[in-house]
Amino acid sequence: MKKLHTLGPKKTDSYQAAKFYQQSHIEDSLQIELHTNFEEIYANLANYTDDYFLIPVAFCSRILGNLSFGQLHYRYLKRLKTIDSFIFALNPLICIENSAINTKKAYTHAATADLLKEICPDADEIITCASKYEAYQRYKVDGQFVLTNENNILELSKKEVIHARLPVEIIWCVYQIV
Repeated sequence: MKKLHTLGPKKTDSYQAAKFYQQSHIEDSLQIELHTNFEEIYANLANYTDDYFLIPVAFCSRILGNLSFGQLHYRYLKRLKTIDSFIFALNPLICIENSAINTKKAYTHAATADLLKEICPDADEIITCASKYEAYQRYKVDGQFVLTNENNILELSKKEVIHARLPVEIIWCVYQIV
């Protein structure tokens, strides 16, 4: 059975997109393999020959010096063969401020850092995380702002204010690792 490598945990948009792809390609018998970050997948391509790799085209690598999806696509031309793409809606993005904290720290994924700057110009320090799920977990510790997925929020406190709620559709790329 071939594996479909993508970002975890199960709370991520990547996992939801992988489930969608798996269900729409049932004949391929794909097993979803979740990773801590996309860079882990790129670093281990040689170990995943003939497997598949699912990644959103909005990806930006904080670990690899903010390389974009396009830059990574060209860097790994010899290892990745594009076999499919599709549009899949993310869980809506939500930007929250905790008015009880004045750290001016903001958390999000590297791909959405610029959007967070636009929504929350008062954020002095934007800290990028491997996933929007991780960003929300770190925000709960010492953040004043977060841009995350709506499904990560179980309940808002009385001191939290929603600055924006944004529905987002993303193009996803499916590679075969060669």
